[in-house]
Amino acid sequence: MRIGLVSSRIKVPLALASLVLLFVSELRAYEFVEGYFYQVIALKGQVVGTTFRGLPRWLRQSFARKHVKVTLYEYRRPSRRIDQPLVKTLETDGEGKFDFGPLKTGHYELVVGEVWSLESFEVEVTELPRTTESVIVDASPFYPDCTGGHEFIARTK
Repeated sequence: MRIGLVSSRIKVPLALASLVLLFVSELRAYEFVEGYFYQVIALKGQVVGTTFRGLPRWLRQSFARKHVKVTLYEYRRPSRRIDQPLVKTLETDGEGKFDFGPLKTGHYELVVGEVWSLESFEVEVTELPRTTESVIVDASPFYPDCTGGHEFIARTK
């Protein structure tokens, strides 16, 4: 008789914990460090990536993201992205290429896709000893097991 009472005491919290886990939003083991800035002199290059999961990096980065929206915001924290001052919005060309032209020295947030996109990169435009030739922005989704894209590669001269 006592065993049945103990098991019912465990069943209620277990059921509540299961309901909480059912309604909790997706938790990611893979999080990006806020405040880490990719340093460049110029912000021009190509957006690449695909949603096909499990592809090796070299193959994933061979897919150009054609005619995708690329938006640059002034970096301000803490704030919501929609509250940050808009610098410029572009659309990549048929090869996924973009060029923001001359930019003031400072900190920016580069967003690939819509304003709610998780594909954002914190960029610092600064004076560097080597010139930034171009950047590759891998906007492939990242997954909880730390696979996928989300890479920003600066090529220098």
